[in-house]
Amino acid sequence: MATTTRMRVSSSSQVFHRVGAVGDLPQTDVGTSDTVAQGLGGSADFQIEGDETVVHVSVSKVVTTAAAIGGDVDIASYIYIKNTGYTTSAKTAATTSTVNVGLGAAYATAVQGFKLEAGEAITLHGLTAASDNLNAIFLTSSSGDVYTEIVYL
Repeated sequence: MATTTRMRVSSSSQVFHRVGAVGDLPQTDVGTSDTVAQGLGGSADFQIEGDETVVHVSVSKVVTTAAAIGGDVDIASYIYIKNTGYTTSAKTAATTSTVNVGLGAAYATAVQGFKLEAGEAITLHGLTAASDNLNAIFLTSSSGDVYTEIVYL
């Protein structure tokens, strides 16, 4: 019997309006009626290895200034990046700093691309030759230290 290692990735987004508390009315979140912004999300299920013998690697770190995630190490299947919302691995001091992520060598000094808010995570797979190496994915924080969880295969 063939055994493979697969990954299931899903995302969902909800757009809503926050109505502030007024008088005896509590703060309330109300989903938008804009049909374009409803049902955002998706899912995928794909093979990441042809067998069950895989080693997922953690290179979690405190992010402050612009730097590559790591050295010259290939990312075979995926990379997971999470802004924990804390300043250290002890997760005792919270932060609202964002983690800015840039893909490719062009972002070695000025990280541009997208940002992860505190508590937000992303899983990237199917990386191209320009970004399938730890030295081609750059992170920096918007201000101060941010403990960032990173796992890859």
